[in-house]
Formats: sequence, structure tokens, C-alpha cells
Amino acid sequence: MKSVFLTYRKSTVHCSRFGTGEKLLLVFHGYGERAAAFVPLAKKLGDKYTVYAMDLPGHGKTVWKSRKIESEDFQGIVSAILEHEGKDAFSVLGFSYGARVCLLLAEAFPDKLKEVFLAAPDGISVSGLYRIVQVVPDLVKRFCFWFLVNKKTAKIALLLHRRGWLNHHNYRFAEMNFCQRRRRRRLFIYWMSLDNLQPDWLKARRIIAERGIKLKVILATNDEVIPTIAGRKLTEGVDGAEVFFIAGNHRQLRRAFIQRAERYF
Repeated sequence: MKSVFLTYRKSTVHCSRFGTGEKLLLVFHGYGERAAAFVPLAKKLGDKYTVYAMDLPGHGKTVWKSRKIESEDFQGIVSAILEHEGKDAFSVLGFSYGARVCLLLAEAFPDKLKEVFLAAPDGISVSGLYRIVQVVPDLVKRFCFWFLVNKKTAKIALLLHRRGWLNHHNYRFAEMNFCQRRRRRRLFIYWMSLDNLQPDWLKARRIIAERGIKLKVILATNDEVIPTIAGRKLTEGVDGAEVFFIAGNHRQLRRAFIQRAERYF
């Protein structure tokens, strides 16, 4: 495995590159994680794929200078990887938030995308709060963020969790992301980018179906974050699409998926 640093505008994007296979696979992790989590795939897929596991903006060794992320940013980064490798086609693997990136790329590169592997895909079910945030002005978004995301709110989340009024996942999210300045800054970038990073998953599904792109969706049986029905929607009307279930919750899915990756590729 080696690190590849790509200069994109004023930012530096880090990817872990491994494998010597003919096909190119781009891997996108979930929010709050990093590319290193997928390095174990090297032993399982390295003969078949050359893999680029990317540290998303604000994660790992990627240094992101912009205050926002646009869908076009991922297009530019992928284009740079394709040029660097001398490839004109690629496949994608995304876990949770990373699956949202994969769907954006399906819209952007319909003629270059060959395979799509999605584990606990985010970006399909949209909550009412999410819809509201998408349409309010940036000034309101900023005010709401700084009002809600702070150490005091994290303490309130702990009290609500102890009383059983807040589930464990949401409590842990607040605990992990509200208290440290660096993590609040990262969350701010994604908060301000919500309207830019919502894929048109119906369009992505139509492209996948029309172009005959291989689609496999892996879901957790007890996922408290991503409803299984959301993942199943993606495969409706797509010939040859497959859905797999792995016992466990959202966080357990990535580890279990990597352990048995050969079954899906």
C-alpha cells in the first residue's frame, strides 16, 4: 500500500493505493471514518483491482481548504485519478456516506462507471429536517449550526440518552463531533454542503439500469441509521442487481463486509 496525494484546487486529497489488478476501484468511507479502514481489502481484491481508497474532505490525511464541498469536486478528483492511472473506466464502493458519493458519480460518469457496490447506502431516504436545511439561506444554516453544535448540546444529548429519549447512535454522534473544534469544523463543512451533495438517486438508478452497470447492495439486518427499505429501493427495476444482508448493526456492517468481500466482487 502507498499513499497518493492529489492536488485539487487549493486542497490536497489523500488516497491509499493498493492492488495490482487491471480494473480500477474507487472506495469511499463513511462519515467520521478514514480510508485506512479499507486497507484489509488489499489481500482480498488486490489481484483483481487497483484500489484507491480516498480520505473524504475533512477526514484522515486529506487537507480541505474550502468551506463547502460540491458534487463537482468529486468529479474533478475522480478525473484526476483516472488521468493519473491512465484509465477510462472505473468501479466504485461506498459505505454509508461514501455510498452517497458513489451515486453522485453514477450521475456524472454514466459511460465510465462499470460496477457499483454500496454498503448501507446513505442519500436515499431524506428526513424532513434535511429537506428544510436544503432550502434555507446559508446565513440561517450558519446560525442553526453554531446554536446547536457545541459542548453544551453534547451534554444535553447525554442526559437525553440516559433517559432513553435519544438512541445510542445519535448520542455517540453528538459526543464524537460536538466537543472538539476540529471535528466541529469538519461537520460545519458538510452541514453547509447538504444541498450540494444530495444525489438524485432515481436518476442514478435509471442510469445504472440503462447502461447495464453491475449493482450490488449490502445491508445490515439491524441498521439503526440506514433503513433497509432504502437500500432495496435502489435495486428495483435493475436487471441483475443483487441485495445481500449481513447480521449486525450499522457500525458492524463495514467490518463484516470487508471480512467476506470476496463474495461480492
